[in-house]
Amino acid sequence: MKATETRPWLKNYLPEDLEMVMPELSIMDYLIWRGRPRMNIPAINYYDRIFDLTEVFYNIFKTANAYAKLGVKRGDIVLVCAPTTPETIFTFYGLSLLGAVSNMVDPRYNTEGIREFIQEVDSRFVMTIDVAYEKVVEAIKGTNVEKVVVLSPSESLPMPLKQLYKLKNPLKKNMPAGFVHWGDFFKDGKDYKTKYVHGHQEECCIIVHTGGTTGKSKSVMLSHNNLNSVSFQYSKCQMKHTRIVGKDKFLDIMPPFVAYGMGYGVHIPLASGITCVIVPQFDPNNFAKLVKHHKPQDIAGTPSHFLVLMNDKRMEGVNLSFFTNASCGGDGMSVKNEEIVSKWLLDHGAPYPITKGYGMTELAAVATACMGNINRLGSVGIPHADYLIATFDPDTGEELEMGEEGEVCVHGPTMMMGYYNNPEETAHVKRLHADGRYWIHTGDLGYMDEDGFLYIKGRLKRMIIRTDGFKVFPTAIEDAISICDDISMVTVVGTANVGAVQGQVPHVFYTVKDDSERAEADIEAELRSLCKQKLPEYMQPVYYTKLDAMPFTSIGKVDFRSLEAKSAEMLPVC
Repeated sequence: MKATETRPWLKNYLPEDLEMVMPELSIMDYLIWRGRPRMNIPAINYYDRIFDLTEVFYNIFKTANAYAKLGVKRGDIVLVCAPTTPETIFTFYGLSLLGAVSNMVDPRYNTEGIREFIQEVDSRFVMTIDVAYEKVVEAIKGTNVEKVVVLSPSESLPMPLKQLYKLKNPLKKNMPAGFVHWGDFFKDGKDYKTKYVHGHQEECCIIVHTGGTTGKSKSVMLSHNNLNSVSFQYSKCQMKHTRIVGKDKFLDIMPPFVAYGMGYGVHIPLASGITCVIVPQFDPNNFAKLVKHHKPQDIAGTPSHFLVLMNDKRMEGVNLSFFTNASCGGDGMSVKNEEIVSKWLLDHGAPYPITKGYGMTELAAVATACMGNINRLGSVGIPHADYLIATFDPDTGEELEMGEEGEVCVHGPTMMMGYYNNPEETAHVKRLHADGRYWIHTGDLGYMDEDGFLYIKGRLKRMIIRTDGFKVFPTAIEDAISICDDISMVTVVGTANVGAVQGQVPHVFYTVKDDSERAEADIEAELRSLCKQKLPEYMQPVYYTKLDAMPFTSIGKVDFRSLEAKSAEMLPVC
């Protein structure tokens, strides 16, 4: 029995939802189509400054006019080096009205990194947050950049927060030619008239970049249809029947320079009548404060975010009955941690356990999801309604039977257009199969059960190949070790097998819970014992290292590369 033939997950969708067909529209026309009946509802909450949908549309159109007056034309790729602010959102949708593309870049990149992104697509225009101003001034040297808009995150702050920010961070003075403050830029284009572009839904509207934890960062092109499909698939979930339009909130803690942030965290709530609560910089240590203040129904975070929230003393006794969809993705979560977080949620009044999802940048973030009680321990949920997901033999390319472990491949409406100016890598990831369909090869190993629930078991690229050729999957070791009650997080990476010509051995990195009183040597002894009990001989880790804190990438994923580098530095000298 094969997944592509049976599609058992469809039984969880309502027949009328399955019949829904997404209209062919640009992202802005889609937003207007979805939002027209609810123009006066709260759409964006920025430090309790509320924009209703009418105000959002007004600002988007005025922002489009301002970029048009600046010289932006259809097909231009504008570098957007900023966190999530209302102006970042206005820029994204405003540029789409001009048929231009937002190239979303993390402002924490160094000067050389920003320059590389500018040169890759030959950007002539940049919008940057003020804290990255000095880096951008240097980065544009030797490039074709003509204009730079400098944004302060205070632009839409309510008083007195706006005044306080400006006192601490005054506007830049004596900026180079071609640089302009957002306020002047917006005012200058306020009455400018331009013609908007429609009917370009198959064209690229945004470029986002892969996290780079398993290789060089790649620039992923996503179309208007891709991002609209993220929203439209969400609307087909049964979960939508619990939504209260105009009252529910979506706490967006993911940055806009990842597909998870702009597609899932912004486009979905704006198109669904849910208030999008945004923060320009998310601090996990303030997660509890945000949750208690806003009481959001929806949130999309990583496993580490929820582990931090659960262990925050400020959450003691808090009623979480408002948490309709506490969604976790972006990284793997061990079964034990899932059980712990779910129990914590339910004990605090949440109606459902932690809901997991699965996707990647090349799929505009999301391809599977749990929906309320449609959830199974260890699973990342079922495919969205209009997707096909199956496992394939990595060597032969043949589709495997349900229950058989292989490479997870996805066919669906959010498949990327491709990597920018990189046809070879595109062809490697987005492949045409014998069935005539293009499939995204995720590089993840997993299987699907008889009801269509997907389970991710490991990563092909993270796979550790020993000197003798045996393959070791880090997640198997992580699951065995996470049973230890003293462990808060564990990550396993491959490191060189000292003394051998080639091959790797497992290196365990772990952190200990704050309330643990056991000696490090005793904990390590238990971890070694657990591995001997749970794992075959060839999977036994060689090295164990206790960390004060697990390293994370800028988007909240465990930074495997830094752990691999740390492991290499610690290897004994032969």
